[in-house]
Amino acid sequence: MKRGLFLFVFLLALCPAGAKITLPALLGDHMVLQRQTRVNLWGKTDRPGKVTVCTSWDNRTHTALPSPDGGWCVQVPTPGAGGPYTVTVSDGEPVTLSDVFIGEVWFCSGQSNMEMPVKGFRGQPVEGSADAIAQAGPRDNIRMITLEKNSSQTPLDDCIATPWLESSPQAVAGFSATAYFFARYLQRALGVPVGVIASSWGGSRIEAWIGKPVYEAHFPEVSLEVLTRNPAGIEQPKNEPALLYNAMVHPAMRYTIKGVIWYQGESNLDNPGMYRRLFPAMVESWRKEWKQGVFPFYYVQIAPYTYGRDNADGTGAAEMRQVQLECLELIPNSGMAVTADIGHPACIHPAAKEPVGKRLALWALARTYGREGTPYSGPLYKSFRVEKNRAVIEFEHAADGMTSYDREITGFEAAGSDGVFYPAQATLYDNRTKVALTCDSVPEPCRIRYGFRNYLPVNLYSNYGLPASPFDSFGRDNPVSSRPPLVPRTGVAPSGSGTPPR
Repeated sequence: MKRGLFLFVFLLALCPAGAKITLPALLGDHMVLQRQTRVNLWGKTDRPGKVTVCTSWDNRTHTALPSPDGGWCVQVPTPGAGGPYTVTVSDGEPVTLSDVFIGEVWFCSGQSNMEMPVKGFRGQPVEGSADAIAQAGPRDNIRMITLEKNSSQTPLDDCIATPWLESSPQAVAGFSATAYFFARYLQRALGVPVGVIASSWGGSRIEAWIGKPVYEAHFPEVSLEVLTRNPAGIEQPKNEPALLYNAMVHPAMRYTIKGVIWYQGESNLDNPGMYRRLFPAMVESWRKEWKQGVFPFYYVQIAPYTYGRDNADGTGAAEMRQVQLECLELIPNSGMAVTADIGHPACIHPAAKEPVGKRLALWALARTYGREGTPYSGPLYKSFRVEKNRAVIEFEHAADGMTSYDREITGFEAAGSDGVFYPAQATLYDNRTKVALTCDSVPEPCRIRYGFRNYLPVNLYSNYGLPASPFDSFGRDNPVSSRPPLVPRTGVAPSGSGTPPR
């Protein structure tokens, strides 16, 4: 009898008692899966034998054979938008995910202006937050998930995240405002469920969001010593190469998405020339790792802000905006939301987050979803020519005209061959499709700038109310690193970036 009892206990110990299939944090109830494609579903099991995945939208069963470490992955075809559905995964003991919707999925990343929730930061509000929060409900068909802040010296297979949340006052209040307003605009325009995955860390440098292989292949000058350092000695992981990529991007790269929105750059003002190289390399590497082709990548041009006391006339932030403008040509299938009109001199986190989300969504609607006739960009500098004593500036995305809403156009400067800039008078010209610039101090302009300060109010818009991007005419064919130094006018502070407070 004792032998029989011992044998029973021994055999029981060999069984994975209570073992269940393990799913990653991104797969759960209430999630949104990308429509009309093949989506990845994956996880781990401790049991030998096959794993089955049954999807209720087509009642099909898909089979996967786990690898030696128990990992498995299947690709499942998805229909047009709809739901709710269920997904049942089983290795002998089933796990069912419920209230699953099919729609559009976007990954949303960056630093604090992406992280800033709809309820705002303490003492830093978001315009329209009370209405957005109070009116939120499941009928919105928006689902949200947030990756928690985390860092790692090696790429992780899973992340720490909130559950997928339905739209509700509490969920919306704590979610990324830029990502939420982007999702809400898309959902209302497309009429399909929208899922948004937020992965951001305030104050982070772009270096932290780029994986080790990129540095090894293209940036040998960047030290990767942090990846072998004692983790206890890493005080600011958000500023170190690869650490956020490993923990907050790599784990999400199996999740099938439509595209990415990005709001970052304030923490890299110390070297915009390097950012010009890093940003396109990051986008290229993300696309390669995600294995979904050249998916759309839409980003936000950083907003005006003084960056230090009495530093409104510095140009560090302007150089970064110029780099971001140039990246439109360096990054395929990209778009840029301009925020030149919504900055605040004393707060690096603009309260007007709804326009940011809307402007990103307009790029997506026009360029990704093919909604012909949708305006998506404000005027972008193209070229200028000198006619007698004036400069005539041409813009892209200005064929239907431009406006300053009956106010004097502000923010333009002109410089001659000496490189000294002076304020210039701007008027709309040629049926309001161009800008004519005159400056008594510069009879023969050689270089034109617009909004080229850390903080400088501007007011030039397209006929659809989308702001013109700040620019330096010299920058179109001359990268930041090759430009001559700026010569400030008397009484204007020289170039400088200041230090971002967040």
